[in-house]
Amino acid sequence: MSTAFRSATRSRRPSSVGRSPLYPVPEKPRSRRAAPKSAPPLRAVSTSTARPKAGARAGAQTVRQLPSSRAFPLWLRALIQAQRGSLVIAFILVIATLMVYGSTVYTQQLWSKEYRKLKTLQRNEREMTATSASLENQLALQAERPGSRLVPQTPESTIFLQPAPQRQPLETTPSVPRVEAAPNTPLGY
Repeated sequence: MSTAFRSATRSRRPSSVGRSPLYPVPEKPRSRRAAPKSAPPLRAVSTSTARPKAGARAGAQTVRQLPSSRAFPLWLRALIQAQRGSLVIAFILVIATLMVYGSTVYTQQLWSKEYRKLKTLQRNEREMTATSASLENQLALQAERPGSRLVPQTPESTIFLQPAPQRQPLETTPSVPRVEAAPNTPLGY
């Protein structure tokens, strides 16, 4: 907004502060209570001096440091250490839980993928068995037809093949006598 526009809008305001000519605004009832007293500002007090400074109030309290951990009783130190240890253990358990959960989900996904593969293979096997049986049936029907030139199997039509003579195994070691090698000793330096 430009300053000329702001000053122009300010000059158009009515002289009565609480009332607007377009929208009447009721006045707030005035309270008879006195305004609350504000608290004095907080001040830091150094720990090096025990008595208040000249400008400080007489009832001002000094800020003291907490005692060191050595000043705590043994049972309180043990509780603090137990709390720290339990936080570390809880963090480790959360990480381990997330890892187990992730591995479980991954294993289930892998298992379901392999299970689908198994089901597909079983379905293919059933289809191939059914196809094989139908082909055998079709061949049997063709063999029974008179013009198929297929001969039923009988012991007289069976062909027997003579087995090939057995071969002698090749020698894996050479027939040359072995000469023992001299020990590996250096001849000179």
